[in-house]
Amino acid sequence: MENVNDIRVAVIPAAGKGTRLYPITKTQPKEMLPIYDKPIIQLVVEEAINSGIKEIIIITSKNKPSMEAHFDHIKTDNKILKELNDKLKGVDITFKRQYEQKGLGDAILCAKNLIKSEKFAVLLGDDFYIDNAVPALKQLINEVNNSDMVISSEVRSEKDMTSKGMIIESEGNIINLIEKPKIEQVCSKFAISGRYILSSKIFEKLEKLESSERGEIELTDALNQLLKEGGKIKHKLISGKRLDVGTPDEYLRANIAYAKSKGVYNEK
Repeated sequence: MENVNDIRVAVIPAAGKGTRLYPITKTQPKEMLPIYDKPIIQLVVEEAINSGIKEIIIITSKNKPSMEAHFDHIKTDNKILKELNDKLKGVDITFKRQYEQKGLGDAILCAKNLIKSEKFAVLLGDDFYIDNAVPALKQLINEVNNSDMVISSEVRSEKDMTSKGMIIESEGNIINLIEKPKIEQVCSKFAISGRYILSSKIFEKLEKLESSERGEIELTDALNQLLKEGGKIKHKLISGKRLDVGTPDEYLRANIAYAKSKGVYNEK
């Protein structure tokens, strides 16, 4: 049996082009956009660190050198940057390039050679959580002893579900996953919400997958194959609020919600 300390590695896919945020992201990585006083990627990294992760692999692309530079340890008298240096002391961060953006599954596959035969975490690089006493990833880690893999979930409306991955479950165990279902396919209230604990078995499935209709290597397809072979995958309804930054409207709402949660913004 594994214990919570066995989840030591996290993969953060952050190579996407951010096309839905153009022109903001024409030259600026969406993961480096500020949420009040921190870039989004820092909030995600801090969540991993606060969840006990010791090694972080960030999947990046050629147009995002600022993301790597942000996590450099610098000599400074600035209090805020000293605090960041201190947070980074206990974790190793490696950047691995995804040369062609072919979906979440392909991004995770880029980390294969850096991960041993162990369970590992995945945190999407463009969303974060607020209003949770226990970090979202830590909530998943606390569940991992009871299952092969764990996926974070949230309750979404039918309309919202069409832009997410839908979870079909029975008694807490997942029986099927549908990537961005059509409205007529929606038959569940649970959506995937950007955090995973995966087994290294996933790499073998991802390597053999053909591209989907969207031209991507879909993580959901690989997970469904494991389910068909008897794999046990649970989902965990996350306590807290997930904030996405995929569109300008979502980005603006995320900033306001984060500022409110920190007590630095109050609507008049």
